[in-house]
This record gives sequence, C-alpha cells and structure tokens, in this order.
Amino acid sequence: MAGIMTTLETATEIIDLLGGNVAVAKLTSTTPKAVSNWRGFNRFPADTFLVIKTELVRIGHFAPDHLWSMREHPAPTSNPAHS
Repeated sequence: MAGIMTTLETATEIIDLLGGNVAVAKLTSTTPKAVSNWRGFNRFPADTFLVIKTELVRIGHFAPDHLWSMREHPAPTSNPAHS
C-alpha cells in the first residue's frame, strides 16, 4: 500500500481497528478472553507479532514494536572510532 501509514499507539486501538476481540482472536488463533487481557495489559504476546503487524501493514497502519515487549531499533549514532 502506497502512502503514509497511520501509527496506532495502544493495543485497544489495534484490536478495535482489526474488528474487536472475536476477530482478533480468530486472526491470532486464540480466545476473545485472551484478547481482552491484551487490552488490559496494553501488550500483545510475542507470538502474535508477525500476524498482527502483517495485517496492519496490509490495511495501511503501523504499530510500535514495544506493544509486543520488543525493543525498538535504536537510531544510528556516529561512532568516532570508525569515522
């Protein structure tokens, strides 16, 4: 999809966008109760990373990796030893 992707900042925003607890449970092969818990924790399990991120990209959205308790890639810094 071309253009600027919309960034979603919370698990609730993502779950709602993807159709709610039941739809996300089906997408991730889990239960609506588990999805409800993700809302409360504002975190997704690591094993849902690829399926949710892929679906978000497909529909033109982005979510930060920290919502899966993953570290963000640090911004490049200059390294004086290699300059």
